[in-house]
Amino acid sequence: MKRGGESAAARTAWAAAVVAATAVACGARTGLLVPEEASTGPDGGSIAPDAAEACVGTEIPLATNAPVLYFVLDASGSMAEQGKWTNMLAAIAELIDAVGAQARFGAAVFPEPNAGACTSGVEVMSVRLGDATGAASSAFLAATAFTPVGGTPTAATLRALVPELAAFPQATYAILATDGGPNCNDQLSCDADTCTSNMDGVAGCPVGGPPNCCDPAGGVGGVGCLDGPDAVDAVKALGVAGVETFVMGIPGSAPYAAVLDQLALAGGGARASEPYYYRVDTADTTALAASLAQIAAAATASCTVVLQHVPEDPGDVNVYVGGALVPRDGPNGWVLAGTKLTLEGSTCQALRSGTALTIRVTEGCATVTQ
Repeated sequence: MKRGGESAAARTAWAAAVVAATAVACGARTGLLVPEEASTGPDGGSIAPDAAEACVGTEIPLATNAPVLYFVLDASGSMAEQGKWTNMLAAIAELIDAVGAQARFGAAVFPEPNAGACTSGVEVMSVRLGDATGAASSAFLAATAFTPVGGTPTAATLRALVPELAAFPQATYAILATDGGPNCNDQLSCDADTCTSNMDGVAGCPVGGPPNCCDPAGGVGGVGCLDGPDAVDAVKALGVAGVETFVMGIPGSAPYAAVLDQLALAGGGARASEPYYYRVDTADTTALAASLAQIAAAATASCTVVLQHVPEDPGDVNVYVGGALVPRDGPNGWVLAGTKLTLEGSTCQALRSGTALTIRVTEGCATVTQ
């Protein structure tokens, strides 16, 4: 969620003893056609904004069984460094606003805040539908307004979440964001090569040792040992329950790349090539948001959507992807058959890649064709 999880000072003491997301502008949420957003399509080509300037359309709701995106966030002490915690929360809040009612959102953190360094994580925001008012993102930020501290009980937290996440009737995806390796299992023993204090190179615990800072005689003992196999088993249990897991490595997680790859592969949400987890190389909000957008797109993107009703006049329908007006014709346009809308070419790819996160359909204005 390292001994790989504490601040440098906290880890030392312990050794001694978790595009820009594309946001939709206000006009796009009110049913107004917004010419400023309509100057460029998802493929980067120019579009015709003049049609948007002369007409106000009415939004056609999409018939969607919004999936659950459930964040499982590393709140260990090292997440307080380099602005990682604050920036990650901001990026998630932006994503919640951008995706809106196209998904449901919930969150758990580990370890439990103010309950001990290795206490199993807890839910801090129950699952709720996203919205266009910012209510869901505000609830998320309020629920995570604390200072990270402690270790990384990843396996115990994921295992405890299985019953709840398995019970949701919607498609459910866990998004594990961490800056270190799982530990906090006092049943383990290990050498310096798999002691997270040594792997992190905290003061007095050089990489590879000596000393072995997980030696119970002079170090932290088994709670500091890398708990990879148990965490992989917990992710597999989520998979058996029908929950796909995506893994995002926050800066600081590089020593644990092999374990994060194993978690991503076991969770079913692996990238197509190495690294199989979503690696974030800098802790700024833009980088974090870009990876989150890719994950959200992989979980929710579909190039075919269903409208809640058949448009009164198919010639008066317009489609917006990521806030940009998409001309109907051409290889990157769209096709409407009754209530079924299919996006094509680079417009579809914009959704699948996370470059765009939203689809909006209006009626009442002449269709922009090119």
